[in-house]
Amino acid sequence: MPPNAPPRPASRQPLPATLLLTESLPDAGMRKLAERPELRLLVLPAPSAAELASALPRADGVIMVMEEPALSAVLIESAARLRVACRMGAGYDNIDVEALTQRRIPLATTGAANARTVAEHALYLMLALAKRGPALDRAVKGGAWPRGFGAIEVAGRSALVVGYGRIGRQVARLAAAFNMRVVVVDPHVPADAVTRDGYAHAASLAEGLCDADFVVLACALGPATRGLIDAQAFAGMKPGAFIVNVARGPVIDEQALVAALAQGRIAGAGLDVLEREPPRPGHALFSREDVVLSPHTAAYVDTAFERMALACATNALAGLDGTLDPTAVVNPEVLAAREATGAQR
Repeated sequence: MPPNAPPRPASRQPLPATLLLTESLPDAGMRKLAERPELRLLVLPAPSAAELASALPRADGVIMVMEEPALSAVLIESAARLRVACRMGAGYDNIDVEALTQRRIPLATTGAANARTVAEHALYLMLALAKRGPALDRAVKGGAWPRGFGAIEVAGRSALVVGYGRIGRQVARLAAAFNMRVVVVDPHVPADAVTRDGYAHAASLAEGLCDADFVVLACALGPATRGLIDAQAFAGMKPGAFIVNVARGPVIDEQALVAALAQGRIAGAGLDVLEREPPRPGHALFSREDVVLSPHTAAYVDTAFERMALACATNALAGLDGTLDPTAVVNPEVLAAREATGAQR
């Protein structure tokens, strides 16, 4: 530098990114985040909507661990620094995807990490219904020894899988392993993609319902699927069919379900999810022997939670680095838009 030259301004180092979590991740995820000591972690255990709103403007990334509170359009608009949103789980109905997309913020989920576990739970519900497992268990423990028939074999029966995402694909594989005939309906998946996997394709829900012995709901909840299984859908189902829901409760119109069961339109229901969670005491489904319930725990398995936590942390770091895998992103078009404008870093 020439002796009389003015001093160069000191280079500014980028400020560390701040990652907001609505709860601590299981250990595997927190260990992954700890590999980046420059990352500022802001953990808000079970925050209220107001607490989340207060913290979001400081966040470069956010991890929504549980379903509450929701990440609404208003909150997203207030988060000027936000570069990535992550959900620990497959469902994202508590997140305004459209608002994120308008801001070119990717939403990454961990559906691949728990798909097999949720599919196994769907199969459990199918078998519990087919073999009358919980009802017989209660009878024996109550001092009875029922010998009447009532169970059915699943081999040779048809299973309609509604939604052919990661979970739906796993459900189809497991059902096929039990020698069931698998039919898939999903308006977003081409018929040839289904048939290449060895399954039949239904052009519409009504077409698939009319011949299904088991209907397994594995679709995302959105405007098109809210109340998808309503009175009309139940009327179109095969008498003696069973319905299983490992998606979201509002995919089924519960009043229509209660009526279909009471009228003997269908043989039973296996539900991991309900419209209201937890449900009110005295729910109409509680007293029915033809209903098997679980408390939204299809993915609540230690090994699956560890995989989900690790995948969630990995997604968050990749989102901050600009290296997100598009297959983990709900709105991958924002990645292409960022790259086209040079915004993806």
